[in-house]
Amino acid sequence: MTELAPTAALLSEVFPGSHVSSPEYLRWLYRESPFGPVIESNLDDDDGRAAHYALVPVTIARDRDDYPAALSLNTAVHERARGGGVFVKLGEQTVNKAAALGVQSVVGVANANSTPGFIKRLGFQLLTPLPANVMLPVPGLSAGIRSEQLRDGVSGRGLDADAESLLGVPRRGEARRWTAETLGWRLRRPGASYAIHRGRTLLAVTCHERRAGLRVAIILKVFAADPLSASETRALVRAACRHHRAAVALHVGVNDLVDFHGIALPERLRASPLNLIYRSLLTPPRDPSIARFEFLDFDAY
Repeated sequence: MTELAPTAALLSEVFPGSHVSSPEYLRWLYRESPFGPVIESNLDDDDGRAAHYALVPVTIARDRDDYPAALSLNTAVHERARGGGVFVKLGEQTVNKAAALGVQSVVGVANANSTPGFIKRLGFQLLTPLPANVMLPVPGLSAGIRSEQLRDGVSGRGLDADAESLLGVPRRGEARRWTAETLGWRLRRPGASYAIHRGRTLLAVTCHERRAGLRVAIILKVFAADPLSASETRALVRAACRHHRAAVALHVGVNDLVDFHGIALPERLRASPLNLIYRSLLTPPRDPSIARFEFLDFDAY
């Protein structure tokens, strides 16, 4: 496995100020993941690391059956190496390594600028722009939802013994497989700060950020044994906004368990559209059927 320092240095130049360039973050994601070590290809020159393409192993369930998959993350090509097909070369090398290890599909989220390269040059499918919903907290009952800020990614109460029952996968379609162990690892991401909200029928993970001066509660992931009712969904939005002292809540992604009715997002708060992309590594290729994919699933926060 290659050293992390050259990759961190490259990522800090290509994505200045981003958490992805932190050596602690890369060690956590690339070496300490319970899903397995990173699958990567790199280009080095006399000035250091010039390009990097990474696939991070994950487990995905399709119609409740688990299979090995990978997330496409942290693709970076320094400006001194651009224009020579480096992105495509490293991408194909890394995908071929993943296929040789038994990975059956690669999923990722691309912005508007990078999407054409993945689609036209690396054979990914564009499934859909991820829906973004902004919700206002409306008055109502708490529905017994308890909120807790995690300390170093760890809950003071821990995940309840019956929390595992809420972490199931859909009967139909594809979703990341989470367990209490793997979720605990995910919530210990270096530099991140999460809250969990636990009710009788749901478990949700949130954080917060400021957008254009407005404090926003970010709903990263919703787990539940059964689809949430409208009243349960409103209670979750209230709990997240109350805990983070936020004016609104934001959810980005797809989840067949919950229907967030949002409002139009002002232009000043909008970010680049996030496109869900997918490549099957099977022969013949398997058609994708994503039922759940949210911020927490692709390491956006």
